[in-house]
Amino acid sequence: MGELSSQPLFFSLNEETGELHAWFNPACGGLAVDAAMVRQALQDGGWSSFHLDDKAIDDFVASCRNAQEQVERVIGGRRDGEYSLAVDSDLMTAWLTLVPPQGGKAVTREEVEEDLRRQGIIFGIMPNQLAAAFAAGYCNRVAIARGVPPQEGIQTHFETLYDKEKQSSDEDDRERVMYADLCHLQLVRPGDRLMRREPPVPGKNGTNIKGQPILPRPTPDVPFRADLQGAAPDQNNPNLLVATSGGQPIPMKDGVMVNPVIEVLDVDLSTGSIAFEGTLHVGGDIKAGMHIKVSGDVIVNGVVEAAQIHAGGNVAVRGGVMGHPDSRPGSHALPETTARIYSGGTIQALFMENVHAEAAKSILLGRSARQCELIAGEEVIVGKAGSRSGQIIGGQTQATMRVATGSLGSSTGMKTYVQVGIDPYLEKQIADKEHEFKRKCDEVDRVVKLLAYFKQNPQKGAGGVAEKVEATRRQLLAEIDHLTAEMKALRAKVELAEQATVEVAGEIFYGVEVRIAQQCWQAPDDMGGAKLELQGGRIVAGK
Repeated sequence: MGELSSQPLFFSLNEETGELHAWFNPACGGLAVDAAMVRQALQDGGWSSFHLDDKAIDDFVASCRNAQEQVERVIGGRRDGEYSLAVDSDLMTAWLTLVPPQGGKAVTREEVEEDLRRQGIIFGIMPNQLAAAFAAGYCNRVAIARGVPPQEGIQTHFETLYDKEKQSSDEDDRERVMYADLCHLQLVRPGDRLMRREPPVPGKNGTNIKGQPILPRPTPDVPFRADLQGAAPDQNNPNLLVATSGGQPIPMKDGVMVNPVIEVLDVDLSTGSIAFEGTLHVGGDIKAGMHIKVSGDVIVNGVVEAAQIHAGGNVAVRGGVMGHPDSRPGSHALPETTARIYSGGTIQALFMENVHAEAAKSILLGRSARQCELIAGEEVIVGKAGSRSGQIIGGQTQATMRVATGSLGSSTGMKTYVQVGIDPYLEKQIADKEHEFKRKCDEVDRVVKLLAYFKQNPQKGAGGVAEKVEATRRQLLAEIDHLTAEMKALRAKVELAEQATVEVAGEIFYGVEVRIAQQCWQAPDDMGGAKLELQGGRIVAGK
């Protein structure tokens, strides 16, 4: 703009560049220009909708203060409206950001819709959201198109049907209450219903915003486990599992196995050692030197001498268990010929002497444990809960969470060791899970490479081959998620074990040594009962 205006302060627009110019002519009166005056003049002149540069306005005002000649500066400009479309990587949502114009041309809805079509976004467009955004003139990351996620199917479900009620026990005979609860056998007869199978319900495909189908996770039709001992699908209803022989039902994830129950009077030289898949009910005693290995429970109405028992389930002995001490001078370990019991569940007896016993869950003794080696995955309880009855004298007792008894040690100062806070089985379980996790990850890696090969060579994956491999990938990922959750739960048990306690209701004698996790405590002298636990990294004996 070459000619001087009769106004001291005025503005002009360069139509080619879109720049907004501010002019000041000092010859038109000694007007003192400041930033507020410039902004008011912009508003009065209809320029306030343009983009304005605050720093440029301040520079312009500073140049006007002592100006002798006309001053001209670019203080802003015309800007057209803008928009951006963001599409999620899973192609399930498109997001619109709309920037309003500043003195320029606004974005039209037609432009955005044309861009959607150009990007192939044809499904799930939300016209109301678009209309609201353009009515407001601006928006920030508003969803304007959404796909429909797949509807997941219902996996095959198995429901056990046999009666699980336990026989009532005699509440007055407190020493036998736990035994009665444990040794009541759940038995079935041929023809009894064991399990109902609910077939899977397939899911429904979803659709992404490009109109492409999204497959739900596969819902495999899982049948009852094949070759179930003592059980088979009903002839008239393949989704109903019934017993084909009598025995003890053992539930599994996808079926029920019926273990036969063998009843013998005694286990001695007349019967020999016993090994079979099922449950053993002994009416009398198990004599010294006998070996028993069963997949189910072992129930003994009498006593157990220096025998060996391996049970996949529980072991319940109405009387006691009596092994052999080590006769060698100064020896604290038990001989190989002593009584040894290994249980995948709980071990229960009235008392134990010179016994090595390991239980995946608990060891429950009614009266006492003398010179025993007891190892339990959860707890060892000797005596009635909360009472002063029950004694642990000598030997070694180990449990993950809790050891509870009436008295610990003896007045003779016999060495008695107790360890809690370390799961004797947990480290192996974690190692096994980690090994399985690595194996599954390696399988996924091989499947992903195969899918990449099919992508480069589509003809190799034709005929449903690629779809089957993709289903395998999804199944492996689901199994990896399950393993991850299992490993997390196992590691949580390691942390939980630090809360383990040793609880003695009556007396603790000199000669007792207690370890909780890595900390050690020794009884300074004979003392009253106490609850030993970790506090601040040290073992504290409290009430």
